[in-house]
Amino acid sequence: MRPIASSLFVVLLAVPASFFAQVPSCKTYLSPYDFSTAAPLGSLDAISDGVPGGASGQVEPSAYADRYLTRLSLGGSVSTLGTGGELATNLPYRLDLRVVGNFFDFNWKMTDSGFYVVVNTELANTGALADYYPWKSLRISPGFLYYNTDRIRGDVQAAPGATFTINNVNYASQNSNPIHGTGRLQLRGAGFLAMAGWGHYVSRNEKRWSFPFEGGVAFINTPTATFSLQGNVCNAQGQDCQPAATFPGFQSNLAAQIATWNNDVKPFHIYPIVEGGVTYTFRYRR
Repeated sequence: MRPIASSLFVVLLAVPASFFAQVPSCKTYLSPYDFSTAAPLGSLDAISDGVPGGASGQVEPSAYADRYLTRLSLGGSVSTLGTGGELATNLPYRLDLRVVGNFFDFNWKMTDSGFYVVVNTELANTGALADYYPWKSLRISPGFLYYNTDRIRGDVQAAPGATFTINNVNYASQNSNPIHGTGRLQLRGAGFLAMAGWGHYVSRNEKRWSFPFEGGVAFINTPTATFSLQGNVCNAQGQDCQPAATFPGFQSNLAAQIATWNNDVKPFHIYPIVEGGVTYTFRYRR
C-alpha cells in the first residue's frame, strides 16, 4: 500500500495548485478554497449563515459549494483488472482525484481434449485517475496504470491415450512418459487509462453511499504467450515415440503455433475494462 499512499500524497499537493487559478471569485466571504462559487440549491447568503441548500439527489459539482480536499471516499470494486480498493478526494470545480489498486488470484481445474489443465489467473495492478464530471453524474476519467504484473498461467498434463494438434499437425502422447508443460499469457506493463462512467466516487450530497460503474481501456504492453512441452511425443498413430525436444519437426511446429497465438492476442494491448463498485464518503476536515 506504500506506493499508493505516496502517489496520493504527491498528487494531492500538486494538482490543487494547478486548478487554484481557475476557480472564479464571487463574494468576499467565500474562501479561496471553496469548491465552487456557484450557489447550491440554497442561496449564497444561506451558505454563509451555515444553512445548506436542500437537495435529495446527486447534484452537479458546480452546484455544490464545498472546500476542496475536505471529503474522502473509500470504495471496493470488481473489474476485469481484478478485485480492488479505491481512495478518492474532492478537488476544485468538477474534479475528483482517485487512486486504485487491484488484486486477483484464482485457480481452476478442468479436462480439455484429453489433457488435465490447471489455470491460474493472477492480476496485480495500481493506478491513479482524475474524475471529471461534465454533466450531473456523467464521468470522464483519464489516468495512468503505473504498476501492472497481470498474467495467466496454465499447467497441462496429458491423460492416457491423449492426442493433440500443434500447428495443424496431429500428435499422440506416450502413456509411459506423457506430455506435460506450462503456458503463460503476460498482460503486463504500465500505460494510460481512458475511462468513462456514471456515479460519483466522492458523494456530492449528504448521501454517504454511492454505486458508481465505468468502462474503458488500459494501454498496456503487447501481450506475449509462451508455451513449453516435455515428455514423449508419438506420431498420430501412437508410434515412433521420442522426447518432445528431439521429435522430428515438433519444436518448429510448436514455435509456429506460439507465433500464431501471439498474433491472436496482439489486439489486447488495448485492454478492456468494465468495473462496478460501491463507495463510502465522509468529511475529514472543514
